[in-house]
Amino acid sequence: MKVLMKTFFIVVLSLLGVCSASWAGSAGAPLKVLRYGPVNDQIVDALSPGGLVQCNAGDLITTFGDKGDSAAGSKCYFVRSKDQGKTWAPPYMVIAPQNPKEGIAAGLVSLPNGELLMLLLRIAHSNSSRESVFGYRETTIELKVSQDNGASFASVGFLDTAPESLTSVSGAIYSLKNGDLIIPAYCYTSRPREHPGYQYGAGFFRSLDGGANWGPLEVVFDDPPSTEEVRQGFNEEAFAVREDGVIIAYARVDVHTGADYKQNNMWMCQSEDQGVTWTKPVETSIAGIYPVINMLPSGQFVMACGLRDSNVMRRTTSLFTSSDGINWTYRGHPYYSRTKGMPANSATGGSQAMLPMGENSLYIVFYAHDPALPGYHKTYVDGGLLEVLPAP
Repeated sequence: MKVLMKTFFIVVLSLLGVCSASWAGSAGAPLKVLRYGPVNDQIVDALSPGGLVQCNAGDLITTFGDKGDSAAGSKCYFVRSKDQGKTWAPPYMVIAPQNPKEGIAAGLVSLPNGELLMLLLRIAHSNSSRESVFGYRETTIELKVSQDNGASFASVGFLDTAPESLTSVSGAIYSLKNGDLIIPAYCYTSRPREHPGYQYGAGFFRSLDGGANWGPLEVVFDDPPSTEEVRQGFNEEAFAVREDGVIIAYARVDVHTGADYKQNNMWMCQSEDQGVTWTKPVETSIAGIYPVINMLPSGQFVMACGLRDSNVMRRTTSLFTSSDGINWTYRGHPYYSRTKGMPANSATGGSQAMLPMGENSLYIVFYAHDPALPGYHKTYVDGGLLEVLPAP
C-alpha cells in the first residue's frame, strides 16, 4: 500500500545548543524538513535500511530487514519509489533465509557504470533464537549485480570473508581520488583463534576496477590504538573523502557499558595515500553509532548517525555537517513521521542511509518505533527530504 508523504517544513529550534559542549564548531542553522512519510510501515518490525540508491531510470530503492541485527529467521525486503521518495510501493522482492538458523541482510550501492551492486549477507547463527545474535555467527557475502534498475540481480561471486567469523558491510560506497572504490566493513570472530591469511578489525573492501572485483578486508583502525590504550573493538565505519585526496575514517566503539554508554565516542584516523596507511586512531567527541557520510553537490559533508548522548532521546538519528570532514556541527534530526516528529523510544539510529537530492538537500531513510504498531520491535522504516544549508 502506497503511503502519500505529507509536505512539511520544520525548524528544530529546541535542539540547538546541544552541540556546544559535545562537538567542534558552533551550532549551525537547523534542518529544514521539506517532506516526510513512512517508507514502509506495513511489514511487521521493518527496520535497518541497508542502503539507498537511485537507479538509471530515476527510481529510488532501499532494503530493510524484519529482525534486529539480522537475527535467525530474518528476511530482507526491497522497496521502490518512482517519485523521488514521495510514495513507496510495497516490497517487490523478498529474500528469505535458507534455514531457521540463518539471518539475511542486504546492502545496496551504485557502481560508477550505473549498475547496482547488492551485498547479500547470509549470517549463520548457533540456534534460531533472537538471543543468538550475542553468540557465534558466521557470514558469507554474495555479490549480485543488477543491469535492469534493480528488477533482478545476477550473482557475480563472493567477498573473501574469514571462516567462523562475523563480517559486516554497510550499504555505502566511497570513490577515492585515484578511482578505487571502498565499502566499509569489519570482521571479528567469537572462536578462540583467528584464521591465518585474514585480517580482523574495522576497515573496508577495495575494488581497483570499478566494482568488478574486490580484494580482501583492509584494516584501518589499529586496535588497541597504542600500547597505552585498551582494545576498542572498532566497528561500523564511515569515510569522508576530501577533494585534496585525504580520507577521514570514523568508527563506532562499545567499550563503555551500563550507565557509561554515553562515553562511547567514535574514533577517527586519516590517510593521505588512498587508504594504504593510516594515522593513529584518536577519540572524537561524537557518541555515534552506525555513521554514514555523504558529500553534497555544494561540497559540504553530511554525517548521519544514531546519537547516544542526544538530548532528544538516546540514539536519536542525528545529522552533522562539516566543511573539512574533521570538524562537525550538529544540525538536528529528521522528522519521525508516525510519532509527530519526535522519536518514541531508543529503537532508532542503528541504521540509516542518505542520497544527495540537490545542492544542499538529501533524502534519508532510517527506522523508528511506534508503540501503536504490531510486532516485537514495533518498528517501521521512515524517510524524509531534508535541506541542510551550509553552516555560517
